[in-house]
Parts: sequence; C-alpha cells; structure tokens
Amino acid sequence: MPTSKMLYAFIISFVLTSCNLFGGQKYQTLKADDFAKKISAGAVQLVDVRTPDEYAEKHLKDAVNINFNDDNFIDKIEKLDKTKPVYVYCLSGGRSSKAAALITSKGYSQVYNLDGGLLAWTGAGLPVETPAGTQGGAAKGLSMDDYLKRTKSDKLVLVDFSAVWCGPCKILKPIVEQTTEANKDKVELLAVDVDKNPAVSDAMHITGIPLLILYKNGKEVWRQLGVTDRATLENQISLNIK
Repeated sequence: MPTSKMLYAFIISFVLTSCNLFGGQKYQTLKADDFAKKISAGAVQLVDVRTPDEYAEKHLKDAVNINFNDDNFIDKIEKLDKTKPVYVYCLSGGRSSKAAALITSKGYSQVYNLDGGLLAWTGAGLPVETPAGTQGGAAKGLSMDDYLKRTKSDKLVLVDFSAVWCGPCKILKPIVEQTTEANKDKVELLAVDVDKNPAVSDAMHITGIPLLILYKNGKEVWRQLGVTDRATLENQISLNIK
C-alpha cells in the first residue's frame, strides 16, 4: 500500500477511534424526510461522499461530490465553510457516517448524516438527479419486469443485493456462491448490484445491503438483511424446497 494511502487510513482510524473515546458522535443522523426538509431551507453545504461513477448515476440536487475514498478527502472538506451546516450522504449510510465523524473532528459544528443513505432517500419517494434530468432518467441495468421474470423459476431463486464497495457484501458473497453451487439442482442465484441496477433497487425499496431474498414460484418466502452463515442458507433452502 502506498505511503499516502497508509497515512490516510491511519488518520481515518484515529479520528473515528478518538470520536468514540471522547463522547461518541457529535454529528446528527437524520431520516430521509427530515434531511430533505433541512436541505430545502437553503444555505447548506450538501456533500455526496460516493465515488464519481456513483455520483454520475444519480445524486441529490445541488450536491457536490467529494469522494470519501480519495487521499485528498481531508484537504477538500477543509475548504468547506465552517459557518454553514454540512449535510453528507452515500448509498446506504456507512461511508457518510465515517465522513460525518471526520468532518466533525475538523471543527465543523453543524454536521448532518442521511440515515440509510440514497437507498433510504429513494425508498421514501424523494427525487434525485440523473443523467437524463430528474428522478426516472435513463433506465440502466435490470428493469423491474426483467427482475420479476428472473425470480420465477421451477427452482428456488436466491437474490443477492450488494455493491462492490460494501465490506459485508464481500464477506457474504463466497458464502452465497458456495451454498448455491452446492444446491444448484434446487436453487438459482441472481446477483443484483444496487449501483448498476437502480430501477430494481428503487422499486424494491432497498434500504440496506447486503440483502438476500429467496423466491419460490415467483413469491418471496424469506429475506435476510446483513451477513448470514451457510447453515442458515442451507436451512432456508431445505424448508422451502418441500
């Protein structure tokens, strides 16, 4: 790992640990509706801490993109106005909560994080900006019709909602793949990247990942938010194959 990246990782770790040691988070976490009301009042600094590619797909109106994973993230946030509120968000709330803690540690007293991120925002029916304009934009990835067709099968269908940047998703992925491969005569795997399939993610009101949904004859029979183990997956396959 390059020296600059090692130093950046150390600073992030130290800041987050320090925040926990000295009274916990000082920023506020707001639900989507409350977050929307606050930023609509104006005179705020709205920051999207996702990658440029994610930002290009869709983002909140008037948001500026400052990638949390960039080495120069700290330099960029220090250019923000400390007299104005700072509102941050990512896709599901993980990166933005870390960013909010880091921004707070730099002396910003009015920092707000979007609870559940962009997934919660779109799940609440709130608008976003896309390459084609407002919410709706140019459809990419699976359509909802495609998704529904894929979940109808003679076998069970296990849908894995994830994203490449999601740490827990990376832990869960081999568990899911190994389990479905061992039971390929009973179950099919449908992997859905929430960033590449916004239409399905929005329609399914996905507010957190990793998320597993098991379908039988096109109907949902089980869902699991967060990492699970192979034994649990095997058990659900056995229960629903009957």
